[in-house]
Amino acid sequence: MFADETAAFRAFARDFPDATVFLVDTYDTEPGVRHAIAVAHELGLDPARTAVRLDSGDLGQQARLARGLLDSSGMSGARIMASGGLDEYEIARLVADGAPIDTYGVGTSVGVSADAPGLDSAYKLVAYDGRPVMKLSAGKVTMPSAKQVYRSPAGSPDLLALRDEAAPPGREALLVPVMRGGRRIRPPDEITLARERFERDLGRLPPQVRTLTDPRPPAVTRSDALRTLTAELSRRLDRRAGSTT
Repeated sequence: MFADETAAFRAFARDFPDATVFLVDTYDTEPGVRHAIAVAHELGLDPARTAVRLDSGDLGQQARLARGLLDSSGMSGARIMASGGLDEYEIARLVADGAPIDTYGVGTSVGVSADAPGLDSAYKLVAYDGRPVMKLSAGKVTMPSAKQVYRSPAGSPDLLALRDEAAPPGREALLVPVMRGGRRIRPPDEITLARERFERDLGRLPPQVRTLTDPRPPAVTRSDALRTLTAELSRRLDRRAGSTT
């Protein structure tokens, strides 16, 4: 639609003057960065609101090239974005290599699970008609009754408790109803609130949980009430099974 890359960049920047991100590797990265710089100067774009995006090739090498061109042209405040089939491992490699990339765009690896595309889930009955039930099959033992998970901001293990137990001091209930009777009863969070909650929850996880290689799952403790109910119901069911054999 445009005679050349500079014309395309110029039209794009006029449409998005306050948040201009130039995709510079459509043809050749180095000329693309130079064309983006020329348009930014021509239109007086604020470097702090301007970025170049790399989407293919050796992202680390191209980022260093782009950073040098931007800095030497007086646009040290402009950011470098990277995308193109990225996942956590490639991002970790680029960060460890010191690539001057400010923002990573992840698409495919968020929308699908490339390493394990199947999510195997099973529902287990834990209560029926107001009474707790549990499963005693070998390797499949469940804990009875409806439950709540309580998290401590201090970083101690999560607490799995009965739903009707009072919240322990200083702990936050994680399970919150959002649907009832087929209708939403809680509006969706704004993206800023969702991000804040994610960052808060991630910050509570110990380092051995967050590592990309050989992570260890966090510890979870059970409340005394849940332990007692599980043991008592298990004994009752064992006695009932013994009396029917």
